[in-house]
Amino acid sequence: RERFGIALPRPVRFVKLRSRWLIDASSYPRFTMLGQFLGGAFVAVEALCRLTPSVFVDTMGCACAYPVARGLFGCHVACYVHYPTISTEMIKAVGARRAEHNNDATIAASRWRTAVKLCYYCAFAALYALAGRFATVVLANSTWTAGHIRQLWDARGVRVLFPPCDTTALAELPLCPLEREQLVISIAQFRPEKAHAQQLRAFARLRERWPAEHADARLVIIGSVRDAGDARRVAELRTLSTELGLDGCVLIATDVSYAERLGWLARAAVGLHTMWMEHFGIGIVELMASGVVPVAHASGGPLADIVVPVRGRPSGRLASSADEYAEAMHELLALAKEPGARVAYAQLQRSAREAAARFSDDIFAEGFARALRPLFGAP
Repeated sequence: RERFGIALPRPVRFVKLRSRWLIDASSYPRFTMLGQFLGGAFVAVEALCRLTPSVFVDTMGCACAYPVARGLFGCHVACYVHYPTISTEMIKAVGARRAEHNNDATIAASRWRTAVKLCYYCAFAALYALAGRFATVVLANSTWTAGHIRQLWDARGVRVLFPPCDTTALAELPLCPLEREQLVISIAQFRPEKAHAQQLRAFARLRERWPAEHADARLVIIGSVRDAGDARRVAELRTLSTELGLDGCVLIATDVSYAERLGWLARAAVGLHTMWMEHFGIGIVELMASGVVPVAHASGGPLADIVVPVRGRPSGRLASSADEYAEAMHELLALAKEPGARVAYAQLQRSAREAAARFSDDIFAEGFARALRPLFGAP
């Protein structure tokens, strides 16, 4: 109740698992997906031996636990999939020999290594599909995720249930364009797939193409540092910022407090998101609820579910290349700055906040309970 504001009708029993390391990616330098997948089965055995429920609900993506829970322990199985362990885009990226966060450049440069990895990915996708069919109730957090699960698992009953986003405090921030600075904000963990380097390049392109109009524009990148890898990426971003000539107009802030983050959100005019094929994008929802107009990647959840028209009016902008991001930032910063255009900017703010209201805690709780009700024998 103290941390989440939730009053439970009865105590919840938490069981600490000693085999948790088996689903940690760091435990598998090679064949990471397969290692975590099979490790999930052993973790499930330990968990279910210590406490066997009538309904087993997975929200971590441990698909190999489903046949264990259903076949060995007789549980009804439900899952809430945030991100498919493997996706068709990942398989296509390997086949096309593109270097991505899941496809090392050394593998992409080699034909035979690419062929081996492609066989591995296809075999894993088949194994993943087999395990997924043991789930009775399948929920996905976005249209994009649901589409992939339907295709990979050949499942027809997949339902979309958007994740809960508590935006109560964010929705109380004023929408007045006059209080918004020439400030672009990004909020995301410093993971490689978040593509923070593209944000710096897009912002540099903005200042290069419109130097006079955006001389006072600033970019603030906020994120949490989980480990040494994240710390290294932050250092690399700071070096890149200097190389691009952005010293003095870019701030990379790590592990900021919630109050400090609210302060930045209340001042920013534009929000930046650059992850390709983001499954959902809660960070974008937070931006929109705060009255920050987003420029998000034109793919995945942002394209299908989040930055969508409201009552026929746009709630933000979508982009893919550095130039597209620069053009969208230029347009939105100008709307927020010019007195004659602030009415249009205020309308974008209202549409963004209205779009964000679709992802509330109450809507999620009602949908989740409705989906699981049949597993408890309720109509």
